[in-house]
Order: sequence, then structure tokens, then C-alpha cells
Amino acid sequence: MTTPPRVAIIGAGIEGASVAFYLASQHAIAAELFDPDPYSGASQVAAGMLAPVAEAVYGEEGLLEMMLEAARDWVELDAKLQISFNLATGYRAGGSLLVAVGPNDAAEVERTWRFYQKLGLDARLVQKRELGEIEPALAPDISLGIYAEIDNQVDNRAAHRALLSASEQLGATLTRSRVIAVAPQAGGWSLHLEDGSHRSFDKVIVAAGVRAGEIAGLPNYLSNVLRPIRGQVIRLGATASAPPPGHVVRSIWQGRGVYVVPRVSGEVVIGASTEEVGFDPTRRARTTFELLRDAFRVLPGLGEMHLEEINLGFRPGTPDNAPLLGEVADGLIMDLGHFRHGILLASVTGKWIAKEVTSPGNNPSLKDFDPARFTNTGAP
Repeated sequence: MTTPPRVAIIGAGIEGASVAFYLASQHAIAAELFDPDPYSGASQVAAGMLAPVAEAVYGEEGLLEMMLEAARDWVELDAKLQISFNLATGYRAGGSLLVAVGPNDAAEVERTWRFYQKLGLDARLVQKRELGEIEPALAPDISLGIYAEIDNQVDNRAAHRALLSASEQLGATLTRSRVIAVAPQAGGWSLHLEDGSHRSFDKVIVAAGVRAGEIAGLPNYLSNVLRPIRGQVIRLGATASAPPPGHVVRSIWQGRGVYVVPRVSGEVVIGASTEEVGFDPTRRARTTFELLRDAFRVLPGLGEMHLEEINLGFRPGTPDNAPLLGEVADGLIMDLGHFRHGILLASVTGKWIAKEVTSPGNNPSLKDFDPARFTNTGAP
């Protein structure tokens, strides 16, 4: 029998955890993950939407098939985690709504619906009466929206914990140490850890998020291509007198967008701001106010809920908003740059990258996301 390769995964956020899970469950490879604090990154701040329709935007049509596949894969992945490992992801079906508040916003919603039709997406334009039947918690003057039944969600934190736990049950290990450098060596790669020690592996997967460019020995262009996009979300707690809405609700009001994601646990997530301010960790009062104001305008009942958390994270963006996936040197594989799609795409990129470890170059799906598209200029 062939000896399985020794595989290291740098980063144990949801992307790294997903790769570890698929390596172990589909390829019998027990990887070692390196992360000093796996529950401190963007995976903890996300809303967990599995929304290929709602997340389809102009200029990013190349991501659509991947997003649709990822949404389908989450159904199977959630079932497997529940049945085989007794682990919950907080998966919730029910669809999403995009609603307009004012007349100008209605024109934008209609334009979006036509875009969805052009892409062949399963979504329908709904008027006031049906909107009220689908989501009674909407403000009474909301009169136009789009309903996408295939958009669902997971609890991002629960899903991350489940994937990491299942991976460990299958033999993967988590080393709580920071990798500061990688270097090629005969037959593989050496990892240089923060404590001064070195570790040797046959293959290395880099899933370290937006700070991957700080790891010495990786391609120089990563530090130019990956950029932090600050996002703030608010978590509320529903009560008996203030129950959560029944669906994910997105809204457009005076050109601004906000989303509201109700969990099966009763938690409600409001988000998300998008700010190009580098790694500035400031939680701005104005951002919190604007998110709450816009969410309350559409779902007034949210105002009676408990304020539980205000979270801030940094999405890993790229110049074309598409991920960096694939091998960049013999045995060195990237799984980076998922921007606002990290939770959704974790199901499919984990599977693809695991396959790349065992059968390099044999997955044509990776072609469009090759990191080499940025090697010359740092831009597409």
C-alpha cells in the first residue's frame, strides 16, 4: 500500500477545517493543522449565508456555478456531520428575501430580478400581499421583493466547530502554533514555527486567511493580492415577545444594503459593513447605528431584542473578488481569498483542495481560480 503523504494545513478557520475533513473522510489522510487561535478569524464573524442567488452580483458571474455547487454540497455535508458525527452546523432551509423600501429601491430590486433571470436563477418577484405571507415580520409598507427559495444558511461558528471536530475524530491534529515561514526541502516542505522549531511535510496547504502574505517563503505577490476588507456584524437575541423573522432578509434602502439572518438557536445576525481601511480594528459607533437603523426599518420587531455582540472581522479580498485555489509550487497549495463567500464556498473548496492533494492538476474546476493569474502585476 502507498504511504499517505504527510500534509500540513496552515490555518484552521473554516476553509482549513473543511480541507482537513475532506482529506480524512474521502482520502484517508490525517492532516496536521497549524493555527495559534482557530476561533479568532473571519469564520467567527460571518453570517453563514448559503445564498448563491442573493450573492450573485454583476461582474462576478464566474463564481456562480461554484456557489451553486457549494450550496448543494452543504446539504450533504450537514447530513454527514449530523448522522456520522452527531455534530450540528445550524443548517436552516427556507430561502431568502431581497426587499425594497422606497420607489428608487424598487427599481433596483426589479433590475436585480432581471439579472437573476438572465443568469437562469430560481427566484421570483413578489408583491406586497405575498411578501406579508412569506415574512409577516416585515414592515407593513414594504411592497416589493425577490424570493429565492434555494438560499439557505448555517451557523458559521457551529459549522466551523463541527468540521474541525469531525476532522480530529478522523485523525487530524491541531497544533496551536503560528507558522512564520515555509521553505522547500528535498521531497517536500519545511514549516518554521514561531517557537523556533521546524516541521517537515510532503505537502502544505495555505488556508491562513487575509494574513497569509505575512508568511515568509510564500509567493511574493500574495502580499499585494490579498487585502483586508473590514466588516462589522451585530448579534441580537430573540425573546418570547420579540421572535426572530422566519427567513433571511436583505433590504435596499436609499441605495444601502443590510441583511438579517435568523438562526435556529434564536440568535439574529445583522450585517454587514464593507470598509477598505486596512487592518484598523476600530468598532465605529456610526457603523453600528447605521446597521441597526436600516435593519429596524425593514423588520421593526428587531428593536425589542437583546443586544448580544458587536463583532468585527477582516474578509480576505482579491482584485477580482474570486479565491486563490491550487498549486503554486510542487506540493504547495493555496486555499485563500474567499472574500464574502468563505462559509458558502468552504464545502466545495475543501473538497477540491483535498482532491488536488491526492491528484494534482486533475480538477479543471480550479483553472479559473489559479493564483498564477496575479503573478505578473498583482491584478487581473
